Amino acid sequence: MCMKVRGLSYQNGIFYIGKQHVACAYHEKGRLNSWLKPVNATTMAVMMKQIVWSMPFWFKILTAFYLSLIFVPKLLAIWYPMIWGGLPFYFLFYYMFGTHFLFPKQLKKYHGAEHKVFSDKGIIRRARLYQIGKASITNRYCSTNVVVIYFLGVLLFSMLLTGITGRISLAIEVASYGSLVLVPIIQRVMEGKGFGMIKRVVLAISYWLQVHVTTMEPERAHMIASIESYRKLAAQEFPDRITVKRPKPKEEKKHMAIVDVTVIPIGTDTPSVSKYVAEIQEVLQTYEGKVSYQLTPMSTLIEGELPVLFEVIQAIHEVPFKHGLKRVATNIRIDDRRDKESTMTKKLAAVQAHMSQAEVEVEPVHHKE
Repeated sequence: MCMKVRGLSYQNGIFYIGKQHVACAYHEKGRLNSWLKPVNATTMAVMMKQIVWSMPFWFKILTAFYLSLIFVPKLLAIWYPMIWGGLPFYFLFYYMFGTHFLFPKQLKKYHGAEHKVFSDKGIIRRARLYQIGKASITNRYCSTNVVVIYFLGVLLFSMLLTGITGRISLAIEVASYGSLVLVPIIQRVMEGKGFGMIKRVVLAISYWLQVHVTTMEPERAHMIASIESYRKLAAQEFPDRITVKRPKPKEEKKHMAIVDVTVIPIGTDTPSVSKYVAEIQEVLQTYEGKVSYQLTPMSTLIEGELPVLFEVIQAIHEVPFKHGLKRVATNIRIDDRRDKESTMTKKLAAVQAHMSQAEVEVEPVHHKE
């Protein structure tokens, strides 16, 4: 998941950068804003503008002072060759990587929110804000790894080259430039298999820095910005991370039963009950499509799902009462087979099959003389 998208936190919000798009959610005057743009030079310029303008005043002053120590003396040296030449150019790399140790407070909180979104394994959405907030604040692919690799490279190469050349300043200069080449190589190594010792050392230092230096526990506003920015990018490039996967509802098998029903009106003026039977058939017709039924000389057979059958039985049981009778006896026999599907048609077919088999077995054998 982390390899699909990169995060970049700044003082007011968070960028998530994918293969084709950049998403951003940021707070401005207490209001959350967001956008999604294609990856191109114009978008990069917009990002740089937002980052620079959001920096605290003290950070801008510190940056200006530091850069002036590199460039101003070199410009003055054009006219005054004898003055100090300023800090070496490779101090630009120290600034670029070293600002991780000077993150302002709000940036640290957005950075922490970014990491928690990366660490969470569930669906990224506001409804899960509490669960996402409990995720780890460390990120295996954090840019802090780059900082660790670079400065470790500078330290180790400087010590090695000093021992070889005996010139500390030269060793530091070569190590400062050479370590830039080391960064992408170690990053590629960490993405693959093997080199476990290198991974463990880099990640151990990186995780410690992430917890104690480059992040802080985010507040609700920081988490919402992180979720909003991530969802905006995910909707375009990896929607599976923001979509709730609901299992397809299982098709319920219709369980059919057969009921043999005899409704006996008690207290009629005549022994005939045909008019009640006829009206019962009319009631059954209203359940066409829900049940199948068959009138026999002694009862009525009804086939259907058990809940529907009980409803039908109650309906036909009420028929004699509608004619003013005070007593009705209804006999019910239920055939409910659950090991396999059973219907009236199949039951008759099974009996007929046995009868046909019996006829074959008793058929006389004719011998020719």
